Amino acid sequence: MSDTDHLIAELFPQERRGRMMKGMLFGVLAGTAMAALLTSQSGAATRAALRERGLELKDRVDELLRRRHPSA
Repeated sequence: MSDTDHLIAELFPQERRGRMMKGMLFGVLAGTAMAALLTSQSGAATRAALRERGLELKDRVDELLRRRHPSA
């Protein structure tokens, strides 16, 4: 089990995890669809911006995991 899986297991008990993850997934998909429909950028610019934001988010998660589990 990865560090992310352990963190999710700690934050959300098993009985709530499925509903919570479905809700989060729906929110992400709805937000992504709205952003794609409402953007005034070209497809290439949108993809580049999404890639950059994704890398920033990954770095934030990595930092949070390092703070939570300093020995890892």
